[in-house]
Amino acid sequence: MPGRDSSWINGGSRPKRAQGWGWLRERWAGLRLFYAICSVGVLAYSAMVLFQVAWMGTIGVRCMFGTEIEDNVTPRFHWVDGQGNDVRPKRGDQLISVDGRELGQGDYAGYISAMRDLNSRVGDKVPVRWREAGSDVEHEATAEVRYMPTGSYLWSLVWFLQEMLIFVVGAMVFWRRPTDDSARLFFMLCIVTVGAFMGGYHWTEIVGRPSLIYPFVFFALLVPTVNLHFYLVFPRPNPLLLLHRRWVLGVLYGVPGAFLAALWGSMYASRWLRLRDASSESSTALQLIRILALSYVWVAAFFFGLCFLCLVFSFRRARNRGERNQVKWILLATVASSVLIGYLMVQTLIDPSNLGRDSAAWPMFLVSLFYTIAHAFSITRYKLLQVEEIVNRSVAYFVFSVTAGLIYSALLLVSGKLIGDRLTALGTSWGAVVATVSVIVVLLVSEVVRGRFQRVLDRRFFREKYKFDQAMQKMRLAVGSLVDRQTLGKRLLEGTAEVLRLEWGALYLEGDEGRFELAASHGPAPDESVLEADDPLAMRLRETPSVRQSHSPTSGGAHDPAADSMIRLGGEAACGVGGDGKLAGVLVLGPKRSGTAYEDEEMAFLGALSSVSAMALHSADIQETLETLNHELRDKVEKIAEQQRRILILQDQLRDRAEREAGGLPSVRDGFAKESPGVAEAIGRIKGSGPQARRMIEMARKVAASSSAVLIRGESGTGKELLAAAVHAASPRAGRPFVKVHCAALSQSLLESELFGHVKGAFTGADRDRVGRFEQADGGTLFLDEIGDINGEVQTKLLRVLQETTFERVGSSQPIHVDVRIVAATHQDLESLIREGRFREDLFYRLNVIPLTAPPLRDRREDVLELAMHFMDVYAAKAGKVLTYLEPEAVEALLAYDWPGNIRELENAIERAVVLADGPSLTAGDLPPEVRQPTRRRYKPRASAMVAAPRAAASGAAAAATSAPTIGEGGEWTAGFAQYERQRLVEAMERADGNKSVAARLLGMPRGTFYSKLKKHGLA
Repeated sequence: MPGRDSSWINGGSRPKRAQGWGWLRERWAGLRLFYAICSVGVLAYSAMVLFQVAWMGTIGVRCMFGTEIEDNVTPRFHWVDGQGNDVRPKRGDQLISVDGRELGQGDYAGYISAMRDLNSRVGDKVPVRWREAGSDVEHEATAEVRYMPTGSYLWSLVWFLQEMLIFVVGAMVFWRRPTDDSARLFFMLCIVTVGAFMGGYHWTEIVGRPSLIYPFVFFALLVPTVNLHFYLVFPRPNPLLLLHRRWVLGVLYGVPGAFLAALWGSMYASRWLRLRDASSESSTALQLIRILALSYVWVAAFFFGLCFLCLVFSFRRARNRGERNQVKWILLATVASSVLIGYLMVQTLIDPSNLGRDSAAWPMFLVSLFYTIAHAFSITRYKLLQVEEIVNRSVAYFVFSVTAGLIYSALLLVSGKLIGDRLTALGTSWGAVVATVSVIVVLLVSEVVRGRFQRVLDRRFFREKYKFDQAMQKMRLAVGSLVDRQTLGKRLLEGTAEVLRLEWGALYLEGDEGRFELAASHGPAPDESVLEADDPLAMRLRETPSVRQSHSPTSGGAHDPAADSMIRLGGEAACGVGGDGKLAGVLVLGPKRSGTAYEDEEMAFLGALSSVSAMALHSADIQETLETLNHELRDKVEKIAEQQRRILILQDQLRDRAEREAGGLPSVRDGFAKESPGVAEAIGRIKGSGPQARRMIEMARKVAASSSAVLIRGESGTGKELLAAAVHAASPRAGRPFVKVHCAALSQSLLESELFGHVKGAFTGADRDRVGRFEQADGGTLFLDEIGDINGEVQTKLLRVLQETTFERVGSSQPIHVDVRIVAATHQDLESLIREGRFREDLFYRLNVIPLTAPPLRDRREDVLELAMHFMDVYAAKAGKVLTYLEPEAVEALLAYDWPGNIRELENAIERAVVLADGPSLTAGDLPPEVRQPTRRRYKPRASAMVAAPRAAASGAAAAATSAPTIGEGGEWTAGFAQYERQRLVEAMERADGNKSVAARLLGMPRGTFYSKLKKHGLA
């Protein structure tokens, strides 16, 4: 401001005296001085009230605007009559005299004078006379003058201490921003509230002290007015105040001003008349005071309703979530307080004297507590009045800690005192035990509460430490799992969003040509996925660690290109990710869920997180490079090992074929040593020796012995029909018909006739009777392929056949009984069809008695080579060609392809290759283009995936052998092939549980050859 020393503004040094008292030369020095005097005055007033209450003498009698006793005299006061009996006045009785001072009917002024005279008589006994309510019976007793009970002022002391927290914050905000109407009115509200509560809680005790009762009236009248004025300007000025400021403020302060003048005048007149012994006139003035006081109570209630309306209006027109949350807590406190104020108003209507009883103190205490909590939440959590820009965190932490400690100590003191007072009167050992236990319980509970509050306080004021720890935990997990840059950036953003409770965020990482590409987003994806290298935000973050949007009302309106770029992206804060002058990424953060602005501590947290994230991203880059090199090396090693394995497998297949031809023995399938030739032939048509094929065949053999329905599920081309034929061939029905029906190949109108037959004339074109497939399959097996394609009517009739084994031909009512085993197959998801209402659930359970699964070829890669060799032999014989083996490149292509058409696609591919083959082998060029250069080639063969390909052979091939193991002229094997063959023999013996005959059949070789191989390898 003009006239101020610029060196002081910019942080230069000044003499301590000038720094301490320089504010006196400012423009607003007079206002600050006035508020400082008011603050000191209200604090001194509160201390005087407490001193007056703590050291005043009383006999326990309380009256309000008259001589009628408002409350029963408590047992804490000692009252005895002339015979030594405990006699004391009750509520509703009329005081006649106190210590010889006669009181007329309703002589409240005399009562006040009599009570004031007792202050110097503590310990003395004074005579008191009173008249019993509803009768003319008078009583007289001697009452001992005592100090006020401790509990009568301890609660007000506790309230005073907790109110000091808000009072100090309001003072600091006003001191730094005296021009801010909200800050100035909030502090004035704190001042008048403290004075009004301290005086109002003890107004019946201080009524005889003009120095205390006059300020109380002033404070009490101003509380509703200042409160309403504050809500007219918070969080921003009300339009009514902006349009009619003079009229609004005139009415707002004119009403309490008029009441203040009337009350002060009546109070002075009453005292002046009493001093001149004008009792009747003094009583009239007192009645006027009573009427004015009760009238203003209703005015205050009306102002309270206007405060509620202002808060609702401010809540609905709040510009951002931060303002809305600030108003929300105060609005909630107002709603809760309205219940208590409503209760108090009802009590006042019933009996105005209730305002002077203790029953009126606790509602107002709770109202004040609600507002204190609401203001505390708005200040600490939602930055009410931008307190974080003014109050140093260490100072705030000290204030909160000290205030909480004082409240905690006061609560312990009050609790101990109240428990002691309650139980001392018992005077027994049992009472002492109860008192001790009660004190221990109070101490334990209060200590738990204190510990929790302290932890909450620590987390609130040192939250960046906790936030940083949480984010570092996420980053540690991300770095520890060796993830890539994209995943690491995503976890960085997730951790930041969780810690800061963000609604939106985006992370851009450096890409090609210095541009920053979107790596992760929290919430909706931003419109811009790329930030250019010359973007103002990126250029600013290369120079400064962070950028944030200012929400301060005093911020200037100058445009900042970096801030504009950040706002265009939807952010309120941005932080650079990197170090040593290199920007590796840009972290853009949107608004927080609380709607508040980003604080200095949060920006510091982002800076620390940015440095750590830069190192983590650098580590991720190194890890990604190492992974790439490792994959390349592994692929080369695997390619060498795979080539070695293919050679060994081809050599083994050629030798096995030659041995079978020489011995004249057919290949026998697993586990079918003693089956009939028909069964062996049916099972033998299912090619494959891998675990999936073995399990499928073994399951088919077990299922075959039963007559239960079988449901075969699997993709198209996986051999479901072959599996159904094998089940029939291995069953007791093998000698009966095996009838196949492809349900999808027939129209739904003809399917019913096809299944159940029809009689002549059943429909147009039915010129003769026709036997259906069910009758054809009587005694045997009916295979229903693609069962999921039949309609609902056929499903119903099929269910009846399964349930009752009878049906009628189309056009006939004559039931026909059949004995048919149903084997159904489908490639569809029947459960989904059931949910869609397209397949009957009861039919599904009838068919799915024994489920079988035909696995897709991509899950049977170990069988691809065997199937390919089988199809090569079949179609070579048909074509009249002599093909003996597959080229290694062709084997590699076959194993790498995913075979979406399964075995049927493989068969077609081999048939095509056989037709195109020119030499004694199939080459990769003979295969279809989609197999040679597949879009589905994702499989990388491993040693464990090959049929009987031992890991030892793979490691041996990868390690050394520069030349592949070959069969020499004399039929001797190299060491690599011998090790491979030995492993095959060991695995066959393990699968056969040591039975050499079964093991020989598993390998498809004569027993003599098998025994000789065992001896050769030392396994006999």
